[in-house]
Amino acid sequence: GAAPRWRPDDGLLGRLTADPLTWFDAEREALVEAVRLAASHGPAQAAWGLAATLVPYFDLHCRLEEWRLTHQVALDSAAAAGDRRGEAAMLRGLAQVSLYQDRYAEAAGMLRRARVIFRELGDARGEAISICGLGAADEFSGRHRRALGWFRHALAMFLAEGDVDGEAYARQAIGRVHLSLQDLGQASRWLGEALRLAGELGDDHREGCVSMQFGRLHTLAAEPDEAMRFQGRALDIFETLGDRHCGAYALRSLGGLHAARGDRSHGSAELQRSLEIFQQLGDRSGEADAFQALGELYRAAGRPMLAAHYLHRAVDLRSQLRAGAPAAG
Repeated sequence: GAAPRWRPDDGLLGRLTADPLTWFDAEREALVEAVRLAASHGPAQAAWGLAATLVPYFDLHCRLEEWRLTHQVALDSAAAAGDRRGEAAMLRGLAQVSLYQDRYAEAAGMLRRARVIFRELGDARGEAISICGLGAADEFSGRHRRALGWFRHALAMFLAEGDVDGEAYARQAIGRVHLSLQDLGQASRWLGEALRLAGELGDDHREGCVSMQFGRLHTLAAEPDEAMRFQGRALDIFETLGDRHCGAYALRSLGGLHAARGDRSHGSAELQRSLEIFQQLGDRSGEADAFQALGELYRAAGRPMLAAHYLHRAVDLRSQLRAGAPAAG
C-alpha cells in the first residue's frame, strides 16, 4: 500500500532489528490494536499494510487467531474503501490460515477471489502466490496431479517476474508433490534445485523445509542414514529459528525413523513431543499422522491396547478432515 509511513532514525532502527522478536513479543497486543484502529478510522491501506507485515511473526509463533482477526478487520476496511489490492492481500492471508487449520475448501474459495483481483490489477506476483495456495489446497486434499498443474503455472509466472524466492518455493512444492506420487527421480531433481536456490538466497527456513522433503525421499528409497541426516538438519534449523510448527514435522519424521530401527524409546519420545505441539497449534492433520505413527510403534512393541487407542484417534481425526469438520478452537 501507499499509506504514509514513519521511519525511525537509524539508531533506533538498528536497536530494534538487532533483536526483532523481543520487540514483537512486547508490542504484539499494541500492534493488533493498531490494526483495529486503522481499520476503524482509516486509512484502509494502513490497516491491511500493517496486518500483512505482521504475518511472518504470527506465522513463526502460530498465532493463528490474531492473524485471522487482524486480516478480517483489515479486509472489511479495504472492501468498504474499495481498496482492491488490500482486499486481495487480506483474502490470500486469510486463506493461509484456513490451510493451516485444514479448511481446504474455504481456503480455495478465498484464493480464487484473490487471484481474480490480482489479475485485474496486473499484479503477476500476487496472482502467482494465490495460484500456489490453490496448489497447496489441492495437494493437501489428495489431488496431486491438479496440484502439479497449479505449481507449474505459478513457477512460469515467477520465472517471468524474476522472483527467485517464488521460484524456490514453487520448485520445492513440485518436488514435494512428486514425492507423494512416489516419483523419486523427479522429486530429487526439483528439490535439488530448490535447495540450491535456498542456499543462494541465504534462506535458512527454506533449506529446512527442503531438507525435510529430502529426508522423506531417502526414507522412501530405504536409505535411513541419509533420511536421519536430513531430518536432523531440518530440526536443527527450525529449533534455531524458533519454528515449533515445522520442527514438529521434523520430530515426527525422526520419531518414525528411530522406531523403524527398533529404537522405540527415542521414537516414542519424539513422536509424543510432535503430537503435543500439533495439538497445541491446532494442526489436526499433523496430529493424525503422529497418532498413526505412535499406534504403529506400540503395535510393533506388542502393546495392542495402547496401539488400538492411538490408531483409533488417527482414524477419527482423518474422518473429520474428510468431512470438512472445522478445526477445534
